[in-house]
Amino acid sequence: MIEARWATYIADDLRRAGHRLEGLLKEAGLSRADVASPETRISYASYMRLIEQAALLLAEPGYGLKLGASHDVRDNGLLGFIALNSPTLRDALVNIERYIRVTNEGTDAVLELAGPVSALRFRDADPALRRLRQNSERVAAQFVKAARELTRAKATPVRVEFIHARPNQRIDYQGILGCPVRFRAEWDAIIFSEETLRLPVIGADNRLLRTLEAACRKIIGPQPRKDDLIHSVREYIVQRLAKGAPAFDDVAAQFNMSSKTLERRLAERKASYREVVDGIRRDLAKHYLANTDLRLHQIAYALGYSEPGPLVRAFKRWTASTPMQYRHKYR
Repeated sequence: MIEARWATYIADDLRRAGHRLEGLLKEAGLSRADVASPETRISYASYMRLIEQAALLLAEPGYGLKLGASHDVRDNGLLGFIALNSPTLRDALVNIERYIRVTNEGTDAVLELAGPVSALRFRDADPALRRLRQNSERVAAQFVKAARELTRAKATPVRVEFIHARPNQRIDYQGILGCPVRFRAEWDAIIFSEETLRLPVIGADNRLLRTLEAACRKIIGPQPRKDDLIHSVREYIVQRLAKGAPAFDDVAAQFNMSSKTLERRLAERKASYREVVDGIRRDLAKHYLANTDLRLHQIAYALGYSEPGPLVRAFKRWTASTPMQYRHKYR
């Protein structure tokens, strides 16, 4: 389930454009009563059908982006006010990841805090919905707009990533997001520099934050978070990677299981520990080369290599180019 908040905004856009809502809502599995109040709970899948339908009816391929960029933080309800009263942008992202289930049970979100950059990664819990793009782009534009509004500064991400492929239509990603965009990623993601994450949220009220957090905890209750083993393992590795990839046995112990059990559970998700570590190093190496001025030996140490040589060999295997060729291409 998800709050009907964004569905009500979409319904308003359709109504203003002259479309009759009854048939459109019914086709998405909704009714007028479902979009009468932002706090109503509706099916996440129905909401996803509605936003895709709206983009087609309004003949606007960048509808999700424009929808997200056209609303303020306060338009996000309780979660927006949590962000508005967090001390820093980093704290705001931590709280959004922590309390997202209050308003949206259809999205998985994980915050990876890792050295010079950090990523808030999100994707639809239902794999069948991940090929759709309008909501992913709405969320990205919403975060970019919110970061600037919270800090009253040019808090631009270093990169945005999407699971979907680049659309054939002309869409102004640069103009709305203000940063490079990568497609066909494993997760949708907003990636900020450490410097940006340290920016204070202007006007944050710590006492109000505690009250809002108490309300969120009451809503969430004792329900455990949905288990996403691969992302839990990724997060554990990222936090320790600078000292070398953790031993597999240590990772298994961290998650209270034997090495055999962890190996089997990763295999059930069509992954292996080596592939997970390799993927983290590949993604971080690409980011550092494209978006920072770190030298090769600094990048190697940040990724847990004792010297640049192994990184260079691995990078050639990942991309069929050297690290410096890759940096030159993306500069």
